[in-house]
Amino acid sequence: MNVILDNVIFSLQQSGGISVYWYHLLNRLKENKNFELSYIEESARSKNIFNDKISFEGSGTLIETNSIPVFGRYLNLQLPNLNEESIFHSSYYRVSKNPNHLNITTIHDFTYENFSSGLKRLVHSYQKKKAILKSDGIICISENTKADLLKFIPEAANKNIKVIYNGVGQTFCKLPVEEFEKNDIPFQCFSYTIYVGDRSSSYKNFKIAVKSSKLVNRPLIFVGGGELTSKESALLNKELKDIGYRHYNNINAEQLNALYNFAFCLLYPSIYEGFGIPPVEAQRAGCPVVAYSASSIPEVVGDSGVLVKDDSAKAFAKAMRRLNDVSFRKDMIAKGDKNVKRYSWERTFDETIAFYKEVLEKKYAIL
Repeated sequence: MNVILDNVIFSLQQSGGISVYWYHLLNRLKENKNFELSYIEESARSKNIFNDKISFEGSGTLIETNSIPVFGRYLNLQLPNLNEESIFHSSYYRVSKNPNHLNITTIHDFTYENFSSGLKRLVHSYQKKKAILKSDGIICISENTKADLLKFIPEAANKNIKVIYNGVGQTFCKLPVEEFEKNDIPFQCFSYTIYVGDRSSSYKNFKIAVKSSKLVNRPLIFVGGGELTSKESALLNKELKDIGYRHYNNINAEQLNALYNFAFCLLYPSIYEGFGIPPVEAQRAGCPVVAYSASSIPEVVGDSGVLVKDDSAKAFAKAMRRLNDVSFRKDMIAKGDKNVKRYSWERTFDETIAFYKEVLEKKYAIL
């Protein structure tokens, strides 16, 4: 099978769920000898955390472009006949104009449509809709994302749509408690809460993580999201100066795994996610999850997490206090162990390849 992969996402973000997804899919395709691979690679890649982990040498045809500095991220690609009857899969809403290429689009979420406005939303939504309606196959990372797709782009109802869940890396695993001393964690074992991801988007509710940690008198460790703003520093100093907080940025998966392992719980107060990778990472590491019960989270986590129906600091603090009960906390960890068995990047890969084959077979059966 001929597969062309558009790695544009590595030029658009330093880290994030889409980069994680694309990295794992890309690596597994490279390791499989059943595919003739080509890669669309932007010469102006940013400092994406996966850049140093990826080598294309000897694994396919590399095609460099230089479109990002202008409007290339929004433009569909005019590609030569690299391979006949190829699957073209973009990491971020571009399609190939070549009639011999069958376009696959993965939809991660509808955050712009739900939470943005003005030109920013118009441009993004136009690009997304254009890619979706020109695609031969559409992958949604959750049933919730599929529902959003049909809500915002009902014209896509007649498209070939497949729900394929994200996976969770094998790096995330339980560590013996003796490993705690080997990691430079500034708080006592199982004393701190942890928050992972973006803080700037209002729907992520970082403020709730801060204020609820204060209410239960637990230090907060938060990971990623870039450098602290002055507003964030003021909030943290006001709420947690005497209790403690620590920010980790651009850490690797092994370091994050250790932080999960020795946390009291993961706080995930986001009111909207396409899938939500941190909760399943945390569960693989034996860390209980306290999350807001909305969008994809009930689907992905279900009863294996402490789900909160009120997005307030008081409600999250109340949920965290339930974990003070040792038997309840053990029960949540056991349910998390069972839940994460549903997710693996190997399964994501296998289902994606099966979908590629389905799209190809449907296309050429018709012809």
